[in-house]
Amino acid sequence: MAKKFVIIDAMALSYKAYFAFISRPLSTSKGEPVSAVYGFINQLIRILETQKPDYIAVAFDSKEKTFRHERYDGYKSSRQKMPEDMIPQIQRIKDLIDILNMPVYILPRFEADDIIGTAVRRAEAEGIESSIITPDKDCSQLITKKVKVVKAGKATDEIITIDEESFKKEFGFEPILMIDYLALVGDSSDDIPGVAGIGPKSATPLIQQFGSVENIYAHIDEVEKKGIRQKLIDNKELAFLSKELATIHLNVPLEFDFEKAKFEKPDFEKLKNFCLELEFSAPYIRFMKLYNSLDGALPESTDSAEETPIIPTTVEEISAHEPAVYESSKVDYHLVKDFKAAQQLAKELENCELFVFDTETDSLDQFTLNLAGVSFCIKPGTAYFVAVDPETKKHDLFSTETEDRLPSKDFVSLFSGIFKNDKIKKVCQNGKFDIGVLRGIGIEVNNFYFDTMLASYVVDPDQKHGMDDLAQKYLSYRPIPLSDLIGAKKDASKIFEVDAKILSDYSCEDADITYKLFDVLSAEIKNLELEHLCYDIEFPLARVLEDMERTGVSIDRLMLNTLSKELSGKLDSYSKKIFELAGMEFNINSPLQLQKVLFDKLNLNTGKKTKTGFSTDAKSLDNLRGEHPIIDEILDYRQVSKLKSTYADALPNLINPITGRVHTSFNQTVTSTGRLSSNNPNLQNIPIRTEMGKEIRKAFTPRDKDHLILSADYSQIELRIMASLCNDEALQKAFKNNEDIHRSTAALVFMVPLEEVTPEMRRKAKEVNFGILYGIGPFGLKSRLGITQNHAKEIIDTYFNTFKNVRKFIDDSIEIAGEHGYAQTVTGRRRYLKNIKNSNRVVRQFEERVAVNMPIQGTAADMIKIAMIRVFDALKKNKFKSKMVLQVHDELVFDANKSELNELVPLVKELMENALPLNVPVIAETGIGDNWLDAH
Repeated sequence: MAKKFVIIDAMALSYKAYFAFISRPLSTSKGEPVSAVYGFINQLIRILETQKPDYIAVAFDSKEKTFRHERYDGYKSSRQKMPEDMIPQIQRIKDLIDILNMPVYILPRFEADDIIGTAVRRAEAEGIESSIITPDKDCSQLITKKVKVVKAGKATDEIITIDEESFKKEFGFEPILMIDYLALVGDSSDDIPGVAGIGPKSATPLIQQFGSVENIYAHIDEVEKKGIRQKLIDNKELAFLSKELATIHLNVPLEFDFEKAKFEKPDFEKLKNFCLELEFSAPYIRFMKLYNSLDGALPESTDSAEETPIIPTTVEEISAHEPAVYESSKVDYHLVKDFKAAQQLAKELENCELFVFDTETDSLDQFTLNLAGVSFCIKPGTAYFVAVDPETKKHDLFSTETEDRLPSKDFVSLFSGIFKNDKIKKVCQNGKFDIGVLRGIGIEVNNFYFDTMLASYVVDPDQKHGMDDLAQKYLSYRPIPLSDLIGAKKDASKIFEVDAKILSDYSCEDADITYKLFDVLSAEIKNLELEHLCYDIEFPLARVLEDMERTGVSIDRLMLNTLSKELSGKLDSYSKKIFELAGMEFNINSPLQLQKVLFDKLNLNTGKKTKTGFSTDAKSLDNLRGEHPIIDEILDYRQVSKLKSTYADALPNLINPITGRVHTSFNQTVTSTGRLSSNNPNLQNIPIRTEMGKEIRKAFTPRDKDHLILSADYSQIELRIMASLCNDEALQKAFKNNEDIHRSTAALVFMVPLEEVTPEMRRKAKEVNFGILYGIGPFGLKSRLGITQNHAKEIIDTYFNTFKNVRKFIDDSIEIAGEHGYAQTVTGRRRYLKNIKNSNRVVRQFEERVAVNMPIQGTAADMIKIAMIRVFDALKKNKFKSKMVLQVHDELVFDANKSELNELVPLVKELMENALPLNVPVIAETGIGDNWLDAH
């Protein structure tokens, strides 16, 4: 077999690792930043595990400018300076590479890509197969039969390999032509200009038809599309310059010796000390397991393996404060496939105080999925998998498939009582899904006690909450990946094709790991005093959300179709106005074309610079309001376009054919503040401030003529929470007297009697009231109100002089967050702020704003969650026909039975208003209507 050579683009991997953790930076207990180092190590280990190289080398970019900079001044000109906290991490990465005995290549005036290209071509000449480890697409030009590009995927430990065949399948041309492709489309990451106006959709067919850039220009008259042909002619010089810049040099003056690149064992003592210093227990253990699995990588032990482990250190030696590793070899997993064995398991579960369960299905759609089995774990290391035959699957006449599976009706009869038993505690990872699966076959789950995914979210909302991620973090263990069972595409429909024993081991391991995570996380929750938040709010909420998702909400398809046509007409009208104001027609949806119209043709003020030019995002355009009438038209066009595509056109396609209703999915672990999010469809972002946005709500209707829509909405809840937290007498007085808070604020800020407050004063006060919650400054208020910055500053100063406790609350919140490293809600929910003392002003100020906003917004999130649980329980206890169907921000929406309205409305109002008592009155406003808009 051919030898294997791996070469790593170290800087590219380091940056990828650094920015992967940008929202949740990692640091040691001493405060040393380690995000890039940690990410780099984990990528490196995965590379070594999957590629098993004979030779390995690392390439770095040099600090000096390259020959490409000399050729083109704009090359990489928009590259930001390396982040301050990344600089020492690069040295740490170089130290690690040295410890691992991997040669490093850096060459002045050349980039890492040129070193890589030269190295793989020399390897190819010697019959060695090469893997280039880089996330950058430009290295695709180096792919041949003996060279492939390998990069990390989005999922944990996912590795994507791009070889000659897969590249051609994706692009439709040979890898070497990636140079010509980049010459046309450019490369924003390196500021390679390309041909203006030609993107991937235009470039691909050109390359497929003509091949090289040279050949395109040799046959320029054969380019069919006139517009494309003209762009090529106008930008010929840039196209050839871009090709020159994009071409990786394959013969740089480099002395490369494969003998020095042999993959060898590291200096284990130095590696141990390195990991100890950076508090990397899990990576160290993975390193040891890796080297232990390679023939001859570690010295052979003279004693028996049982007496002297080959791994030269224990987890406890690496990090005493981290949980112990569970050894996967010491497990007792059982496949249950007949009635008698299932009966014995059921009896054992009946006597348990607590067990973990996990379901395996052939789909994520709760209305169409089939149950393939359920695993149970009664103690760490011991688990059982009951393979289930859903009986909806068709079996061949001579098939023996059902012999390894318990009929679904038998599973229900044996285990339904156990799940219903509220004296037995049940534990899951992402239990909302598992509860829904069992409910779909007629099993109710009572006493849902603990969810490891939700526990992880409560412990730190910004970490990853998937089981594989948690297993690696807390148990230093990597579970069997699902892709091993059903392929890289993770096609769940293939679950019944998996051998029952293999599926059993996989599912038992999931349940076993979940039990071990439960042990670790329950202790962590207790230690952090987060028990109330978990056991009284997040865990009970899962069953509430499952019920809401299953119930769904009715949608008026005809009304949306009519609205879609109306929006199409508006888009046409806006387009005509925009073209008239621009003096030309162009693609309004193209940022590049919009840039040219606004900043080149109309000469409007430029704002934020991006890699592809000046920004045309919503915030940037909003800052341009008043400079030219085209801005208002473009913003209105975008709003209407979004309404049409996201709601009017999309919602009818999401109506479930089985139920005739739309079933959104509520997510508890997405936002950092505790707020719920939703998807398929996302109902949190339906605009309600515009008349057209409100029309979307009109499409949400009751289930039938016996029901109406009931809306219950907290009134100005975040302002009330702020008034309660800051204990400001003036603010609290306004709420206690049931005054119009914005009018009262205007009277105090502008020092006029209440009756003399003008609508304009009230508007400004409202912007200040809500802006303060989000750390608004003079510039932000100036933009919102369309006033001068000095005037905005005067208003803010007057506000803080009037409400002195608000200023104190803001200052105290920042100071407390700085001391503890996190901001906290009334219920104890935390959001960690690792950059609140960062030397970078922009980064620091962002986290200071979060420190102020989190206690307010997070408390509002907790309040409505408590209300949802109490309302749900009350509806269930009193056997109401009415159902809670939606939660959007501070509002609950009900499919209300007409006969129950007299009881339901005061019940909902009372439970919402008393969910979380404040020092000011909490008001829930209710409304009833034939649709959501009328009820709101």
